[in-house]
Amino acid sequence: MLDFTATPVIDAHAHPFMPTRERDTYAHTYAMSIYNGLEDHKYQTSYHMALQEVKRLLGLPASTPDDEVVERRHALARGDYNAWVKRLYEDARITTVLCDYGFPIVGEGLTKEEFDVFYGATDGVCDVLDLIRIETTCDRYLYREGMSFDEMVEDFDRYVEKHIKERRTIGIKSVVGYYTGLKWEPVTHDEAEENFNKCYIGRFNPARTEKKFRDYMVWHGLELCVKYGLNFQMHTGAGDPPKCDLRLVNANDLYDLINTDLAKKVHFIVVHAGYPYSYEAAFLAANYPHVFTDVSSTQNYAGRAEETVFRNVLDIVPHNKIMFASDGGGTVDGSWYAARYFKRFMKDILEEYVAKNCFSENYAQKIGEMILYKNAQRIYGL
Repeated sequence: MLDFTATPVIDAHAHPFMPTRERDTYAHTYAMSIYNGLEDHKYQTSYHMALQEVKRLLGLPASTPDDEVVERRHALARGDYNAWVKRLYEDARITTVLCDYGFPIVGEGLTKEEFDVFYGATDGVCDVLDLIRIETTCDRYLYREGMSFDEMVEDFDRYVEKHIKERRTIGIKSVVGYYTGLKWEPVTHDEAEENFNKCYIGRFNPARTEKKFRDYMVWHGLELCVKYGLNFQMHTGAGDPPKCDLRLVNANDLYDLINTDLAKKVHFIVVHAGYPYSYEAAFLAANYPHVFTDVSSTQNYAGRAEETVFRNVLDIVPHNKIMFASDGGGTVDGSWYAARYFKRFMKDILEEYVAKNCFSENYAQKIGEMILYKNAQRIYGL
């Protein structure tokens, strides 16, 4: 019998958490949509799966009413937040978080006080390493009215250099799929400048008109990864409706980008295993030496669909190129639940494969350890 309960976890893609950024309801924590106040959230499979895990953690009977479970959770989290974070991370054995500060996509950027809460809660509990998100950095932290295209690029370069000096930074990330899609095209400086001057408005543009500027910055992000020895993460697949247009986020659309000589010089990580296009993402990670994937997001938001995604990835991708990740953020419970659930169903699936003589039990145990932390250690150079 396999056992990953005590196996350490590197969360290879997550976001900061603090009480001020928790969703409007606890049920919304386990829904991908950014729409607030929906009664529908209480009827999602993912929410009830998470409640069952909270009951286990708190030693409550499985029949405990949902509202009572949530009240007990809130009492503990709001009574001593740091103790709650420590309890969850120790329960899931999360030791390291690779953190994208682009969250939250909606609303103002995180304040210094919120960062202090996050760093205070994780201090001595887990290591936090940073990812710089291209689009959010440009839109939220750099853009000012009247700035030129060259000023934007120069400011971005200074931001990255300063961030690397001040914080443990392991990668640059793009969510260009939210903005103009994953079908990247080569863009000259002059084309990007013209597009910037015509269309760029310093925030998410639902009209998706600033594609040349966005594609230019993806390319420039790869250049900086090569310059500083960083890894590159690309968001693929679903996320945050209505920001996300599923027609624009199929990992297969990365074909032209990942085949460039520049992209081949970095570790290129396809985030979320491309869900719902998991076979396409798996194909890329399986067949390109520089492409890897994590299996994030769906643990929290898609009920048992993550098990299907994991099977798709497990069957196709070399096992040393798959990483666990949660995509948790805002509410700390998301990262914890994702790790607990993932360990449980990965054990079941691997044992099934052992029973069908796909591989030995010893190798199955090795697969689990690679996915939970060893692959991330190697790929990100931790």
